[in-house]
Amino acid sequence: MRYGIEAREGNPFVGEPTLTQLGDDTVIGSWTAPDPDGTEREMFQVLTFRDGKIVDMQDCSSRADAERFARRRR
Repeated sequence: MRYGIEAREGNPFVGEPTLTQLGDDTVIGSWTAPDPDGTEREMFQVLTFRDGKIVDMQDCSSRADAERFARRRR
């Protein structure tokens, strides 16, 4: 996850990513990364697994949005 975010965003992590499991097949990942102006912003992504593989990834702008999206996926 770290490599993919750094490659896509070009921003280093601030701290370690946090993973929150919701059910058997859904995880919310969150991390903090600096904007180009140096302001830190929190980022969220919902990961859906099937048969041990990631089958869907959705970027979300807030934890509330990520939780709403995860609930709709169930």
